[in-house]
Amino acid sequence: MSYKYMHSGWYTRNDNRAIFVRSSWERNWAAYLDWLLALGEIKSWEYEPEEFEFTGIKRGTRFYKPDFRIINNDGGVEYHEVKGRWTQKAQTQVNRFRKYYSEHRLIVIDKEMYKAVAEKKNLIPKWE
Repeated sequence: MSYKYMHSGWYTRNDNRAIFVRSSWERNWAAYLDWLLALGEIKSWEYEPEEFEFTGIKRGTRFYKPDFRIINNDGGVEYHEVKGRWTQKAQTQVNRFRKYYSEHRLIVIDKEMYKAVAEKKNLIPKWE
């Protein structure tokens, strides 16, 4: 099975809202989050709803927008960043987010985590 990072496209959520995602991995992660929502495992999720600024940074990466914001059933918030491949800019964004916004939980969905969820793809509607 290949876990190739592919092109962008549209994903239609379970609530019939269409979102434009930047990769097939993000589209599949959205399908996974919809599945968790349908199972009652999470309260809600959104795609790129917030942008964080790294105040005090004069050059380079000054902003970061995590891929997904998840509201858990207990009201807790976490962010998911889907990374099939790392660029220097992406690494800097994640490092700065963890430094400047350490009160927020950020989970990086790397190849290993994606692969683990992909093993359940037959259970997840809309997984491609």
